[in-house]
Parts: sequence; C-alpha cells; structure tokens
Amino acid sequence: MDCNTICPEASHGEMASSRIGDLEGALQAVTDSRGKRGRRYEAATVLTVMVLAKMAGEQTWSGIAQWVRLRLAWLQEAVALPKAPCANSYRYICEHIDAVELNAKVAAFLSETRAERVESAREMSACPAAHPGLELRHLACDGKELRGSHRLVQGQEQAAQQVFGIYNVSAGYMEALVPIAGKGYEPAAFRQWLKGQALQGTLITADALHTQTVVCREIRRGGGDYLLIAKRNQRALYEDIRFCFSQPADYWFPERQAQSVEKGHGRHEVRSIRVSSELNQYLGDRWPDVRQVFQIERRIQRRGKPAYEVVCGLTSLAQEAATAEQLLHWVRQHWQIENRNHWRRDATLGEDRTKTVSKPAALVIAALNNAILALLDRAGVHNLRSAMRTFAACPDQALALIRSSP
Repeated sequence: MDCNTICPEASHGEMASSRIGDLEGALQAVTDSRGKRGRRYEAATVLTVMVLAKMAGEQTWSGIAQWVRLRLAWLQEAVALPKAPCANSYRYICEHIDAVELNAKVAAFLSETRAERVESAREMSACPAAHPGLELRHLACDGKELRGSHRLVQGQEQAAQQVFGIYNVSAGYMEALVPIAGKGYEPAAFRQWLKGQALQGTLITADALHTQTVVCREIRRGGGDYLLIAKRNQRALYEDIRFCFSQPADYWFPERQAQSVEKGHGRHEVRSIRVSSELNQYLGDRWPDVRQVFQIERRIQRRGKPAYEVVCGLTSLAQEAATAEQLLHWVRQHWQIENRNHWRRDATLGEDRTKTVSKPAALVIAALNNAILALLDRAGVHNLRSAMRTFAACPDQALALIRSSP
C-alpha cells in the first residue's frame, strides 16, 4: 500500500521551512565500513528511511521494515530506495556504522545555528553585560544504559551496552556519544573524552560520580569551567561545604543567596541556594581553581507529601562570572540530559524496545534518536506524539524537515 494521504495545512506544516540544517547531508557523510561487494542499499539511504520510520512512531526493526514496505513506491521516488530491505538488513547496516562518528556528523550541522541562538539571547536581554552566563556553552554529562542490547545469548547473559553522553544544553542536542567498556567504567570514559578537548567558553556539569580532582584538572587544562555536585563519596569536601553553611551569613563569612519556585503537575518546589567564596584558599590545594562553593536546599510538596533535600557543590566560576541565580539555574538545567534526551528516547521513541544482540547497532539507534529529538526541538515541536502521528500520515513533511537547510 502506498501512502497517499492528503494532509491539510497544520501547525506541523511550518516545520519544513525551519532553518535547522540538512540531516540527510549529515547522514551521507557517515562512513560505511561494509565491503563494496554485494551492497544493495546505500547506508545513507537506509539511515534516512530509518529516521523517517522512527519519526512516524516505529520502534522495532520489524516495524521499520514494514513501514518501508507499505510506502515503497513513495520512497523509491523520494529517496531513491531501490527495494524494501528486510529487518535484518537494517540491523546489518547499523552494525557497520560508527555511532560515535554518526553522532559527531549530526552534531556538526546542528551546531551551525548556535551563534544565531546566542545572538538572539543577547537581543532578548535588556542588559547583556549583566548576563555573562549567556556566553557559556553548557555541556551536561551523564551515562545511560541501552537496555535494548541486554540479551540472553546461548544461555549466557549479555550485559547491556553502556554509553556516556555529553549533551549541549545551550543548543539542545547531544554533542558526543562515548561507548563505555562496562559497568564501573563511566568515570574512565569521561576522563578519556576530556583529554585534548578545547573547552574555552564551556561549562561542564556532571553528577557526584565525576566529582574528582583529575576531572577538574582536565576541564581546566582544556580551558573550560566545571560545576560539580559533592556527596558523601567525597566525604571531606562534602563536610567542609556543609560546615561552611552550618551558620547564618555574617560580616566575616559573607555569602550570596537566591531562590526559585516551580509549580506544576501536583508538585510545588522551592529551591534556595547559598554561595560562598570563603573556602577557595582552603580547598585550592586539592580542587584546581575552585572559586565558589554552594549549598542548595530543596523543599518539595508532591501531592501533599513534603520532602526536603540538601545538595552541595563547587565550581571554578568566579563570583563575577556566575551569580547565585545563574548557579541555581545551571544546576537545574543539568538534568535536561535526562528530561529532554534520555527519558524521551525511552518513553517516546521506544529505544529500550528496539531489542538487538548487536551493541554497535544499539549505539547507532541511540545516535539516530539523538538526531530526531534535536531536529524536532529545533523545529519548535512541543508535542512529540502529535508530531509523530502527523509524520505517520504525511511522511513527506518529515522528509522536508530532514532536508531543510540552515
């Protein structure tokens, strides 16, 4: 059956004209490591139709294959797909694609509009000099398990592939994917990625697992700044910060404060931050270029049930470069890697339901999901489910979005 549904002009119709880069061109630049003999399908073409199928809501290899078969006549004309591949062909081609390179190619074209976004932010600010944080590229770092790659192979359990993500919060896309060798190797993967990175004008945020002296040193060596959380795995640091804020501020121990309130979905949360520079000299011997420490108190009412949390941390950003309000904002924004990327990859795009014994193929699926989320965010799509239903009925709109140029 061919897809010939005629779609009326809708809010999603505007997406075709969004200046967000050419995803199809990025896919064509990815290296195909298959041998030339016996190739029936171009890798870039297969990756393109996979993106179209996933944008239409397909989550499994068989679902993608059937979606393509039902629209083969249209795809033959639109992307020059010679015939409909079987489910195993998609998996085989993905096994011969470097997911790290794929994610890097996608990130390269997405980064082209970053300058425009920063300039827009400047114009929206009434006083640009009062907002130095607008100039920083915020990278949130966190690991993820690709549960779809967890399988029993010949009676033996195969552990799921672990991957470390570096998410560009400022621009809304996954800047890098780093495969993790196994459970417990996440810190090593992060440190390996940091080596040789040019991080000027970059703020790195990560959870307490990565609050290590060597991480701070590598970030500062690359010219970047860090904002890290301190927990009891760094007991001395944690207790020093708690002691610093154990008493109210006074003349001898000045501090800066800020507060934010968030309501919605049965939840009321008040976040209060206290920031001090009084520990800089004391902590400086171990923590390179530390300039401020902070303590955040979270008072939460969730469906009538109260909760209270205390979070401590440190940063290399000086008071002049990062106000208390900005630090509170960046700590909150760090979790966009979970809320805007990891969670949506699983809940909306069904990444964990794409079962595969091949870990390289699982990594490619993760990279494609990163590209889809960034593409739709740049297009201003707020309801992914609604957009996916539109793309299922009108795949030409999805193709127009993929081919839109900056």
